[in-house]
Amino acid sequence: MSCPSVGPDGLYSLRRLPHLTLLDLSYTFLVNLEPVFESCLQLKVLKLQACKYLTDSSLEDLYKKGALPALCELDLSYGTLRQSAIEELLACCTNLTHVSLNGCVNMHDLNWGFGDVQLSELPSFYVSSRMFSYENTSEPIEQPNRLLQNLNCVGCPNIRKVIIPPIAGCFHLSSLNLSLSANLKEVDVACFNLCFLNLSNCCSLEILKLKCPKLTSLFLQSCNIVEEVVETAISQCNILETLDVRFCPKICPMSMGKLRAACPSLKRIFSSVAPA
Repeated sequence: MSCPSVGPDGLYSLRRLPHLTLLDLSYTFLVNLEPVFESCLQLKVLKLQACKYLTDSSLEDLYKKGALPALCELDLSYGTLRQSAIEELLACCTNLTHVSLNGCVNMHDLNWGFGDVQLSELPSFYVSSRMFSYENTSEPIEQPNRLLQNLNCVGCPNIRKVIIPPIAGCFHLSSLNLSLSANLKEVDVACFNLCFLNLSNCCSLEILKLKCPKLTSLFLQSCNIVEEVVETAISQCNILETLDVRFCPKICPMSMGKLRAACPSLKRIFSSVAPA
């Protein structure tokens, strides 16, 4: 049950719970999270859904001062944080394993590459299997040790581009959900351990580039992406088992054979029934 008017005194009382590991402050009117940072040193899960009054500075202690060192799950869905704060949070809080940014209207791009340089434009050695090795210490650019496993950006209306190259250091990322992001046009992802990718209802999607050798499930339901782009993308996914292309107007139900030929490991293709 939501307690929208909880204040600093109430939060400081959490000091009486020194072993608290989960705190849900969703749908509250909080502005200052300092009492949480000072009182909940063992916190592992923090939920701040729809906390509309939090500002960019409210979370600065997390990514500038290392507050809540045990924190591994953070939910900021339906908040109003600006793009710069989200970027700093994702860049600096490498200990986070689960992050939810669903419905964040101020999130525009997720680009962990070289600025405007796309994965496909990088020198070949950057996208080789060497980039996925923990033992490789000869890279010209230091790689962050991200522990991120699960990233949810469902229904972010202004996100247009997602680029995650190997140099982003997302070695543990296994699930990425970008569904219902209506303006998302480009997804360029190279993640060695990614198993699940959901792009359903991303109706503006045009570019899809994948280097995800462990991907097993890809959902493209209700996307306007063309058949040839999907063929090329899944050809890089050697153990893909499930592909959902239902209600994709530019993918003909009669062309499932081409998709199976591009990715022989496919076991299940969900497609719309061809009209009689």
